[in-house]
Amino acid sequence: MTHAVIDRFKALDAAFQARAGRGEKLQARFAALAALHAEPDIETLIENVFEIRSELNSRLGHWRAPDKPMRLVYATVLAAAKRRPSQFFVLRKALQDERARRGGRGLSHGGAPAALALCSAGADVHQADTYFDTLEAIAAPWWRREAGREEVLAAAGTAAGFLPDELAGRLDAARQALRDGGVPGSALEAAAYEVALLDLKGGEIASAWTSLNLAVRGRSSLRSGLGRAGLAVLAAHGNGQETAEALVRSFEALLPLKPRLPQQTTAKLAMRLTLAQLGDGSSVRAASDLAAILAAQAAMIAAVTTAAVVPAAAS
Repeated sequence: MTHAVIDRFKALDAAFQARAGRGEKLQARFAALAALHAEPDIETLIENVFEIRSELNSRLGHWRAPDKPMRLVYATVLAAAKRRPSQFFVLRKALQDERARRGGRGLSHGGAPAALALCSAGADVHQADTYFDTLEAIAAPWWRREAGREEVLAAAGTAAGFLPDELAGRLDAARQALRDGGVPGSALEAAAYEVALLDLKGGEIASAWTSLNLAVRGRSSLRSGLGRAGLAVLAAHGNGQETAEALVRSFEALLPLKPRLPQQTTAKLAMRLTLAQLGDGSSVRAASDLAAILAAQAAMIAAVTTAAVVPAAAS
């Protein structure tokens, strides 16, 4: 017996796949993920998403961020949050203006991910100043900085009303709780930025960490697709056995879906479906995950192209 969240995802995926273009099957699946907690009327939702996507395309042209492969998911996040493109553009402009006033570190992708996270969380333009104060408070040293995860957490914390020092304290507490739960150091940073807004308990994390590692034993695609950081994010929600069962159930339910995606990508989707079953329904994470997958694909293509060009040039 499947979970209602999985059934909802399958219905959304079928609807998005039916409307998506030939090269948008991956994006359609992540759009379905982003729409999990939107209004239940799927037909109306889909129409709204594609209307918003059309407006994004007309405002952004071909090259401006978010680029075309990301716009379906951006439109879905906005539709799920009942926000309009105009609100997204106003927030992005406010962030760009505040960045220009302050100087220093710029935002990734022209501020699009930050604006999306703020917009979907209901933030307003007057919070741009607080946002940058918060981003500075939680930023890692430059040599281990990942801008995207910092910007999303800063947006979530700002929209939730946390002061910069409060959010930095929660981030430190998340690191310690994960450490106390047995999460290895290599996974601490990525997981801590994602779970900093949760109320964490090291003992519950430890139990869940053990259950999840047992659940993925023998499932190499699931284990490698999640990585230790993904398992740590799941473990932070506690309820070890329940979470482990939901993860396996989600992964197995996704495998037969057409078109088939790489199992490591499916593992990422299974993780988000598991979190949704636990009550964590952040639509912005779908956009973050898709952006990471597209970036990895682009890097792989670039590496293969370079490897082919160099011998040809040498000959």
